[in-house]
Amino acid sequence: MLDILIFRLVFLLAIMIALFFFGDWKNLKKYYPTMLFVMVVNLTVSLLTYHHVLWNFPPDYLVKTNTVVEMLNSYFALPATVFIYLSNFPSSKTTHQCVYMAFWVLIYSVIELIDYIIGGITYQNGWSWKISTLFDFAIFSFTRIHYSRPLLAWILTFFLGTIILILFNFDSAEMK
Repeated sequence: MLDILIFRLVFLLAIMIALFFFGDWKNLKKYYPTMLFVMVVNLTVSLLTYHHVLWNFPPDYLVKTNTVVEMLNSYFALPATVFIYLSNFPSSKTTHQCVYMAFWVLIYSVIELIDYIIGGITYQNGWSWKISTLFDFAIFSFTRIHYSRPLLAWILTFFLGTIILILFNFDSAEMK
């Protein structure tokens, strides 16, 4: 449990340091709607999967419930990530943009793999680290799309959400 706590604290500290060095604070208002989009989507996922969990965060010495971890993710880690991600998104060639997006997917995928190895995240109901990595591609793609075309991002999010609900055998009775 101590290694999970240390990992989570290092992750949060790294985000705070990255915010300081890589956040475009002068243009925060430009990124704020997309930060809210990611927060709402993550909280909605948490609500919909309450009784049919796809991933779970076991407790550590300080954080005793999955809900607390999801709230830290929703209100701090994900908006901070979006802010840094969009602050530094290349305006140049599509190739640079794809490489940049793949870099962020790699970062999140490696962080999650480490978290999985130390027992800080578990998977249920058919979800896996590999599926989560594919999901990261969608997350970072939809985040960028939302920044420039919000309605399209919402449509794609609902479409992907519906596919996930079908593929992972959700029953409406399982939803909170």
